[in-house]
Amino acid sequence: MREGPIRSGFGNPVAVHPFRLPSGTSLRFALLILSTSVAMATTIGGAVGMARYFGLGGDLGSITRSLECASSNFAETAADPAEFARRCAPPDVSGETTMELAALAALWLAVGITYWLLPAYRIRRRRLRPLRGDAHPDVQRTLTELVALAELRCRVRFVVDWRDQRPTGLAFGRLGRRCVMLGEGLLRLHGRDPEAFRAIVLHELAHLRNRDVDIAFLTLICYRLFVVAFAIPTAVTAPFALLVSWVLLPGGVIYQLLFTFAQCALAVTVAHTSSAVLRNRELYADARVAVWTGGAHSLRRLLAAQHGIEPATLRRPLFRRTHPSAAKRLAALSDTRVLFDVSPWEAFGLALCCSLVYWQVAQWTEAATSLADRGSALSAIVPAVLLGGGVAAGIWRVTLAAHMSHARWTDAHRTGLAVGCGLVVGTFGDQWHRTALALGVADSLPVRLAWWLLLGAVGYGFVRWNVVAARVWAPVVLAARRPLGPVVVGCATGVVLLSFWLGHAYAAGTPGFGLLSLPRPLNLLPTPLDYLGFVFSLAVVITPPLGVLALVAVTVGLPLAAGLGVRLFGRTRGDAPAAGPERFLLWPPSPEVSAALLVPPRLRPLRALAEGVVFGGAAGLGLWVVHVVSALVFPWPIQLVGAVFPLYFVPVAILLQVAVGFFVSWRNTDHELRSLHGVLAVLGAGLLLPVAAFTARDHFACVRWGTGHQACELVPSPAMASITATVVAWTAALALLLLPTWTALRDGARRAVPSQQLPVHHPPRWQA
Repeated sequence: MREGPIRSGFGNPVAVHPFRLPSGTSLRFALLILSTSVAMATTIGGAVGMARYFGLGGDLGSITRSLECASSNFAETAADPAEFARRCAPPDVSGETTMELAALAALWLAVGITYWLLPAYRIRRRRLRPLRGDAHPDVQRTLTELVALAELRCRVRFVVDWRDQRPTGLAFGRLGRRCVMLGEGLLRLHGRDPEAFRAIVLHELAHLRNRDVDIAFLTLICYRLFVVAFAIPTAVTAPFALLVSWVLLPGGVIYQLLFTFAQCALAVTVAHTSSAVLRNRELYADARVAVWTGGAHSLRRLLAAQHGIEPATLRRPLFRRTHPSAAKRLAALSDTRVLFDVSPWEAFGLALCCSLVYWQVAQWTEAATSLADRGSALSAIVPAVLLGGGVAAGIWRVTLAAHMSHARWTDAHRTGLAVGCGLVVGTFGDQWHRTALALGVADSLPVRLAWWLLLGAVGYGFVRWNVVAARVWAPVVLAARRPLGPVVVGCATGVVLLSFWLGHAYAAGTPGFGLLSLPRPLNLLPTPLDYLGFVFSLAVVITPPLGVLALVAVTVGLPLAAGLGVRLFGRTRGDAPAAGPERFLLWPPSPEVSAALLVPPRLRPLRALAEGVVFGGAAGLGLWVVHVVSALVFPWPIQLVGAVFPLYFVPVAILLQVAVGFFVSWRNTDHELRSLHGVLAVLGAGLLLPVAAFTARDHFACVRWGTGHQACELVPSPAMASITATVVAWTAALALLLLPTWTALRDGARRAVPSQQLPVHHPPRWQA
């Protein structure tokens, strides 16, 4: 697909409207609230709980006895945290959860009080004075015009900082009291360069129109409170806590190290996210000025001058910058797709926070609902909503913006890896796993590596699935009368799928679970492969086959149902002037461009299913022929394999079905969703291949030993249908992991073109 900008029928570049989709500032602010809450609740709650413990007469001896009890009973009670706590928990620590909730409530109470009092404090501290219209009639007249242009629904109070000689302004305030501060240098600029004055004031009014003033002030309050109440105390007490653990509780050193590591990761997340919120709101304010003025030519001129004098060697690191660079702001004015970017670091931080508190939140869910069990989808629903909702909303935004420019989102691979890594890194700070490491009862390193690999695959696969679903449903969203409907359906479906896989993956990683033993000589393989089979069995085999097939059908069916979605959601009224892609573009496109944006991808799910049946039948026939020839000519290979592994025909059927899926995916190279076509082919092959594999082994016994042999079953047993459904479910779940990975790697290799062969496209610019 071409990456350059397309043109509308009026000669303007087709640019995405920055205010027709949810703002990225809100998503980043939600991540800040989550990460700050996790850090403050765990740290302050733990500190208060420890102080309460020693205040009520607890000592190190009771803690040592609890550690010894836990070390001897952990394996027995690993699957039952309540029983483990009853046996070995130190006295008077049962209120830790209450302490964490109380700390969280105290945090947000302090934030709310500070937010309410901060505007008045700022006015008094900086000695701001109201702007007198009689003393500056020209300025007052200009400000009145700009407020009318901004169409603000709130009353704005202009105040002046007579000590600030710079041409700057600031929008601040609280609900019901909005203010815009004008420096003395900005008032003097009104006489020298009125257009520059208008651009700066409009930028501040844009913050009020975008409703991000409260977000900005809450972000600053959260960050500073985080530094004072979390970062500084942690930096001071962490070395002391490590020293105490080393001297008095040697078994707690690992626990304390992992706890400190988790807190450092949270601190980096909060710092990065808070600065990202503040930077992003500036870009959206610039975009609002450009929409109001038809290009923001004066603002562009000011930014170009600032870029020329901006120091290149004294800039802060990115996570400390509260304002974007002038070059970044100019790029956002030229190409609005910059506003819809999703940073892999932000996705990593969101996954990290959810992983850190997963077990605790899951236990709260189990206790609150009395319906969820360990490893069920319901126990993981809250982390899935937090992680899946935030990541999926950002992915749909950036994918829709790329689709409207006939491009693709290039950071999908890195974002998927970031989510997977965030889930893995969060396990280091999880209380359950760091306790197991401290007690020496955790699984071996190869086992944990295998579990981390599977947990990372869940995060990576979730991101890739959302990218595919958003890309094929983009025409439906653009054509629908209520475009939010398909987006909500897609995000909600992703959350349901994620809750299933998170619940099963985390349950499989509980320390103390035994491994799934394999028959000899397969049990001589390395432990990670053995454990991979165990986790797969826990997530798929234990689950009823019909449930797994329904899960696979939903995973594959939603992206492939885009054609049906065009007919369901794309019924636009003829008298609706805002129907179609022009709602999401800054300038009305030509009919040709609009039609191109509404064309759904060409999908062939029924053909893929039929190909799976045909190729699966051919493979089953070949398996029959091989068994018959082996029985008559070369019987020893199958006899040897059958003696070592009597159920060898099960993996043979699975491998053949996966091979059919790969072949169908290869045949559909030009299709958008060839990996999902391959999964459908696996399902089609499952109608015949398992039965062919089972009966081929039986008929081998008939030909070799006669019909009287007990291994010969000419007629399939009544359980054949359930066995077939189970094998098909296993294989379809395996294909969901293998086929998209293979397709992504193959596409990446095909797109690896030398940079000198790639065409150079210049970004579009705003035009009046």
